[in-house]
Amino acid sequence: MQRKPRLKNSSTSKHPQKAPKNNYFSNLMKTEEGRQLRKQWSNKPRKNPGRPKGVPDGYTQETIKPIRENAKKFAEDFVSKKDIKNNYAKEALQTAVEVMRTPAADRERLSAARLVLEFTEAKPAAKSEVTLHQAEAWLEELAKQDDQEEQVITNSEETVH
Repeated sequence: MQRKPRLKNSSTSKHPQKAPKNNYFSNLMKTEEGRQLRKQWSNKPRKNPGRPKGVPDGYTQETIKPIRENAKKFAEDFVSKKDIKNNYAKEALQTAVEVMRTPAADRERLSAARLVLEFTEAKPAAKSEVTLHQAEAWLEELAKQDDQEEQVITNSEETVH
């Protein structure tokens, strides 16, 4: 006895992944009126645009202003103590100290700190120079010992003959 084949409904047999895309904004962009409407929406000023540009996360413009003023005063004092003759170098160092003292992204603060260290502190002497010097001194001592041994050998040969 042969079974009756099951009836398939075309609307339920489709996979949801294969369903036609019905995105509101893509349908809107298909007509000229829709494109104009979308342009109006994008150019319309926002009611709450978020925090102002340059204000770090977690701060408002009012709370960050005194912190920046204190950092600026500290930077001016710090740079005035240093003996720098070039005005551009003074300004660069002052800006780096300000960035280092204000809350910002870690990467910015670390690069500012590196810049301040390069400006203000001398780099320590490399250890390789010290070891080269010690090696050169050791080689000189060996050369002196060889010279002394050669003199002793030549003197002893002369006496034997």
